[in-house]
Amino acid sequence: MKQISRRTVMAAGLGGALAMGTQLAQRPQAAQAAVPMSGGLNPVVDAESAPLTKLRQQLNRAARGGGGFEKDEAGRSIVVAPEGTHVLLRTLVIGPNTALRAHGATFTCDFPLVPATYKADRASWHSPTPTYPDEIQSYAVDQITKPTLLMNQVPSDETGLYSAPGNIRVEGGTWDPTAHYLRDSSGDEALRATAAPPMDAMAFQHTHDVEVVGVTIRNVKWWHALEFNAVKTAIVKESRFEGWIENPTTGLWNGEAVQFDMPWDSNKWAGLGDKAPAQDIRIVRNHCGPSATQPGWAKFAGSHSSAPQQVYTDIWIERNTIEQSKWDAILAMNASRIVIRENLLTDCRGGIYVKTVSPNPLETVDIIGNDISLQSGTDRPVIGVVGQSASVAIHDVAVYGNTVAGGGFWYAWAHARRPLQK
Repeated sequence: MKQISRRTVMAAGLGGALAMGTQLAQRPQAAQAAVPMSGGLNPVVDAESAPLTKLRQQLNRAARGGGGFEKDEAGRSIVVAPEGTHVLLRTLVIGPNTALRAHGATFTCDFPLVPATYKADRASWHSPTPTYPDEIQSYAVDQITKPTLLMNQVPSDETGLYSAPGNIRVEGGTWDPTAHYLRDSSGDEALRATAAPPMDAMAFQHTHDVEVVGVTIRNVKWWHALEFNAVKTAIVKESRFEGWIENPTTGLWNGEAVQFDMPWDSNKWAGLGDKAPAQDIRIVRNHCGPSATQPGWAKFAGSHSSAPQQVYTDIWIERNTIEQSKWDAILAMNASRIVIRENLLTDCRGGIYVKTVSPNPLETVDIIGNDISLQSGTDRPVIGVVGQSASVAIHDVAVYGNTVAGGGFWYAWAHARRPLQK
């Protein structure tokens, strides 16, 4: 019986590593008919609705630079998604120089699935409920599509760095990867999201100049709401990240709503696993907390991957509101030139934490003017800036003007340019 992780799923082309089934009964799915009928960036998918077919065709035409579209101030062709609920049977792909406006639209999915067995993590802290057995019976997305509602066009397996065509904007809409799968679930089965696969809501890879504005991403299972993986120059602002189904297979430090990342062969969505780190990422004026049916995220924003001599740079996390995070609300590993300013953290387990990952030293960390209130009795820092050694230290650190309650300050190998707040 095969036990799998996210890295296994991504590295194996999604379906290959999952061929060994479990004792789960196969669930009926309309998505089994999701076979492309014609070519293009977004092939027509049999059994999808007429509005979705039209939307895919418009995205294809916009990516080719076709005429007939209104342009926004950045020269992007504006594609408007129709209002209403849309059940995707295949990942929606957005190409270059395109602005997708989805106000009034809700996107969920019914991707084809295969049964999968996952191994519960017993080494790390997890929420006491719902409980999980040592072997977790659920599903994974089959190889016909990617395990995300939306991603950008990556032209080939040789696409690397930040070279996939960019200048992309996604504006508005509700994006919920689990809603359709869980429509008949209740109780602990709904809380565990057993009938749904682990997924992202949006993933951007090897590209540049991305804007995500005013979206609502809700009830993601295990992975991320929004992933910037080898992305240069991106902003997410004025968006809401509501509800997360906790990942019981790994530590909570992996559970970012907004993740900046680097591609390895084991975690890439497309293109090269060249370890190009995300750069110039702005995360501004967003809200992150519980939904009506699921608790809050482990983390609002951050990173958990690294490679020697590869460091995330120029990260701005400002004026966000974060409620009831299960771990450190903002945890940035391996990030230099990072500003974390004027965020409001309420009833979180941990606060703001920046740390090195060997062998990379870091520089220029500003944690300024945040309002942080942690849960009573927490074992996590209210603010932490932690290097690993004299050679893997953090230089040019400023921590001041923060209003804090609960937790403590963690500093190690942090060289300050002014006295650190304590």
